Amino acid sequence: MNTIFITGASSGIGKATAKLFAEKNWTVIATMRNPSKEAELGELTSYKNVALYPLDITNPTQVKETVSTVLKQFNVDVLFNNAGYGMKARFEDMDEAMMKKSIDTNILGMIRVTQAFIPHFKARKSGTILTTTSLAGEMGLILDGVYAADKWAVTGMCEMLYFELAPFNIRVKTLVPGVVKTGFKMEGGGTMPEEYKEYVDKQVQFLMPDLNDIEDAQEAAQDAYFAVTDDDDDRMTYVTGKTAKAVWQKRQEIGDEAFRKYYKGILLNK
Repeated sequence: MNTIFITGASSGIGKATAKLFAEKNWTVIATMRNPSKEAELGELTSYKNVALYPLDITNPTQVKETVSTVLKQFNVDVLFNNAGYGMKARFEDMDEAMMKKSIDTNILGMIRVTQAFIPHFKARKSGTILTTTSLAGEMGLILDGVYAADKWAVTGMCEMLYFELAPFNIRVKTLVPGVVKTGFKMEGGGTMPEEYKEYVDKQVQFLMPDLNDIEDAQEAAQDAYFAVTDDDDDRMTYVTGKTAKAVWQKRQEIGDEAFRKYYKGILLNK
């Protein structure tokens, strides 16, 4: 039986992915800050192959302890870096404490967990590292602030690891969601700055043209499962969500500079 280790499994994409992999007869190590509060994954009889562990990825000591404990009991095949923190704010309003929390979670948290698993994957000469990034790590979006920096940084690190770990038969992949119906909250900013309302409205329309057709967490989990089980060892990026796929594909087709001009034209009616 294959084993996957998931961070941020208490809700949203992480929880949906844990349930899907359990249904596919994988052993699932579902980690979260407060596993004692998680009833569904731990108690449903259909998910007896799910083990819950405490993990705050901003706590370096706990990351080392939890990963060490898990690896003594399980031969983990896949690491799914999914835990994250979201913020939205006008650039000049970004709060120092909030920026540090965002970076500590989205960048340093991902680094801590991945570093802890690399020796294990190197020793077994195989493994897959899947990381949830964001469409905000592929294009800059208004009011995404340091969250955009986080996600671009994570995307860059994953590409670096894609090459660095290839000699050891370790696959590195990214799951790139756009707008997904989850409990994931973007904090910060307070009220919408009036000077940006018109442009944010256009951005929302661009990313969510049909509010009745927004991807749910279960669909994203299906894409995570496909990424993990895909035989294409050379593929890194798996965009999830119909609109996100269309936006990402257009940028791939026309190139970065042309896409920036195209999107700016949408915002400014040019």
